[in-house]
Amino acid sequence: MSKARGITMLFASGAMVAGFGLAGAPAALADGPNTPPEVVTAIEAAAWPELEEGQETWEVAVVKFLMVEYGYLDVTEATEVFDERLTEAVTDYQGDEGLDANGTVDEPTWEALTEDLGIVRQGDSGNLVKAVQYSLISGHGYDLDLDGRFGGATREAVVDFQTGAGIDADGEVGPITFQALLTPEEVSVD
Repeated sequence: MSKARGITMLFASGAMVAGFGLAGAPAALADGPNTPPEVVTAIEAAAWPELEEGQETWEVAVVKFLMVEYGYLDVTEATEVFDERLTEAVTDYQGDEGLDANGTVDEPTWEALTEDLGIVRQGDSGNLVKAVQYSLISGHGYDLDLDGRFGGATREAVVDFQTGAGIDADGEVGPITFQALLTPEEVSVD
């Protein structure tokens, strides 16, 4: 499976990890039960992309898939353009979640979207799977079909991505894997 770019995780002493304030977070917060706490900490400390109307980026398409899945957007194709319809959908979602309804996909909005995601795994289908597949394809260069079906090829890509990110490679996309997919810059703890 080809991969255009990977994530390199560098870790130093646990004392340095403690500077992030989440050291020692239970592995249960990670997607796989054996993900090292320092990996969870580094991923949780990574900055979510802030998205707003007018932007054109692959992360926008991921948000569109999520908004369709959650019933806030009615489109048949998720493009990478953050348009007025998406602003309205995000604003409505934020209002329903008790967030600042500003139409910008900011950190609190990403956190709510991720919490609502749950776990996406082999056998699942739909727009949540498309959000994961689009992240793998457009954000990380995996050669997959964007078909909305979490089959063997998608699971293999998730396992490969998790391995590269230092996440316990269970092949399931939960909050830690999802955040790592959406915050692809190199995460360094030193």
